[in-house]
Amino acid sequence: MSEKEHQFFDLIRSGVSWFLVALVTFVFFFLVALYFLLFFAFDRPRKGIHPIVSFWARTILLVCPVMKVRLEGAGRLKENETYVLIANHQSLADIIAVLHLAHSFKFIGKRELFWIPFFGWAIFLAGYIPLIRGDHKSGKEVLECARRYLKQGVSVLFFPEGTRSLDGEIHAFKIGAFKLASELNMPVVPLVIDGTRNLIPKGSRLIGRSAQVSVHVELPRQPRGKDTSSVEVFMEEIRNKMVDRLNQIRSQTRQVDEFNFANTRP
Repeated sequence: MSEKEHQFFDLIRSGVSWFLVALVTFVFFFLVALYFLLFFAFDRPRKGIHPIVSFWARTILLVCPVMKVRLEGAGRLKENETYVLIANHQSLADIIAVLHLAHSFKFIGKRELFWIPFFGWAIFLAGYIPLIRGDHKSGKEVLECARRYLKQGVSVLFFPEGTRSLDGEIHAFKIGAFKLASELNMPVVPLVIDGTRNLIPKGSRLIGRSAQVSVHVELPRQPRGKDTSSVEVFMEEIRNKMVDRLNQIRSQTRQVDEFNFANTRP
């Protein structure tokens, strides 16, 4: 098959995949809207909506099985505890991966996502947090919204790199989430994601053929000080731990691939 034929079939397959995602999301919107109408008066932080959103993420991969998510250490997130969750960012598919966690949380997404029909309306009603990238005022509003959620007992997920990584490595972190955790003396839990980068590469809307995705939940870590120097040291410790874990995940993946290849040779 020629390269052009490969590209054509990839385009068709990606189009079908996006259609299935849109169909599931269309139904998901009405479930979220129904929850909002029935329970908003009793659950203003909308913490109880998480099972619906998690079900949406799992259903997408059921009807469009383009990635298999492996969770490790998910039991470290206790149901009645509140955390500042910190994740590296490789792809739009990261959200689908982390929503497999049973622990309820709110994530921060770029404001453009909230304009997407049905999907954007659903995440707005579910209480997720919009951010205008590069806008200082919006950044302050996001941190204030996150502060309110954390005080109400709702965990918040941050992607402290600020944008998706082009090379899949973990780049420098922005300090805002760590300052907030230190201010509230809230435990920080790193989430290390690998495998999503080639599924929906940055700058592309084509969905890759398949991906094995890992989400590793690290142990909660308590901030040790509120001054800027202490927060920066704590932030770098978290980042270094995540880099080490990412390298470990990739090393294990390579070993499995080599083992499988060796056992399939004639």
